[in-house]
Amino acid sequence: MGSGSAGKGKGTSLKIAYLTGVFPATSQTFIMREIQALKDYGIEIKGFAAKRSGDAGVEEELLEVDQKWIFARPDNLWPHLVSNLKNLVLHPRRYLAALGFFLRQAAKMDPPAFARLLYHFFCGIGFCERMRQEGIHHMHCHFSTGTNMALAAHLFGGISFSFTAHASGDIFVRPILIEEKVKHAEFVVAVCDYSRKYLDSITRYRYSPKISRIYNGIEISEPRRLLRHYRSGGGEQKDQNGQFRIVSVGRLIGCKGFATLIKALRILEERGKPGECRIIGEGGEQKTLEGLIREWGLTDRISLTGSLPLHQVYEALREADVFVLLSEIHEDGFRDGFPTVVLEAMAMSLPVVATRISGIPEMVIHEETGLLVEERDAAGAAEAIERLMSAREWGARLGEAGRKRVAEKFALDRSIEAFVHLLRENLPSVPGR
Repeated sequence: MGSGSAGKGKGTSLKIAYLTGVFPATSQTFIMREIQALKDYGIEIKGFAAKRSGDAGVEEELLEVDQKWIFARPDNLWPHLVSNLKNLVLHPRRYLAALGFFLRQAAKMDPPAFARLLYHFFCGIGFCERMRQEGIHHMHCHFSTGTNMALAAHLFGGISFSFTAHASGDIFVRPILIEEKVKHAEFVVAVCDYSRKYLDSITRYRYSPKISRIYNGIEISEPRRLLRHYRSGGGEQKDQNGQFRIVSVGRLIGCKGFATLIKALRILEERGKPGECRIIGEGGEQKTLEGLIREWGLTDRISLTGSLPLHQVYEALREADVFVLLSEIHEDGFRDGFPTVVLEAMAMSLPVVATRISGIPEMVIHEETGLLVEERDAAGAAEAIERLMSAREWGARLGEAGRKRVAEKFALDRSIEAFVHLLRENLPSVPGR
């Protein structure tokens, strides 16, 4: 991975901690890509997570992370308790000052959420001591949990940090300590222009120079490499006289718009334009979606596969005619930020049908790389899919244009170069400053 940057900056003494909530997870392939590419620059990475996921679906070939991650749970609960008590006794003013930032959130949160926040503080203090032992120079975090822990470690131990703001838990729905996080961070990465502008607005434009947009990049060669590594055969040629195949991927939650997709497929069935659809993912809406599929008589047309390893997702994309993701803004504000799976589909030369929300229009150009529709518009989605059913050669051209767009605008090397540039601007020990 990151072969275009291999060897750059070799010999640097910089050691960065990566913090996240759960690791590893199939939904975090972009973090794994980022870590490996930074290692190719000669930057040493040490991983810290609040919990070990036990996710067996992560491809080792993609991960390529040879250092051991350190987990708060279940490995270090007692050591973290000892560390917190020791630091409270030895450094009470610093400890209580840091804790005060977190305690002031109590009035804004329900009790379970506040308890989780205090647990993140507890983990951050525990990790801080370990990071000192490991000689960590800087922390970079993904998602709210990772940034909560880093803020605690920074306020108490003075270790610098930066973070990547992704989507709802970070910035869109009741962001936790967001002003403090942006204020104390060396820099902040937003994964798309939509998120950057939103984050800038909710911090009242006080920290605009700190906030940069860097897309979650992917390697255009990744799908073929993974498929070759797992010796995935078949599916290379699509039967143009056969069933039109649709694939969608994401957690089975309201903001992904799967209910709208199912309704759109029902409309197509009623028009005599049936398609075969695979929805890949798992989540709390599974029973609801299964009920809709049964109610509308689509059990022979739509399958819910559950979560799959990335190479199997790529297999499904390779065999499909279109990728559809009808993301929507949920009633509580929850939404996608920059769903990387859209880029993965485009890298597989698939036309995309998606909605005009968040960062999706930054990926998909209407009638150039796919078709954009309004959120919750099942009829509009059905019409877009039907257009591609009726003009498969046009759809193939859209797919090829999408693959070219990924290579030109969303390549991993471009993203990593921009990220390393931020590191160089803010940390003197990064080579090339």
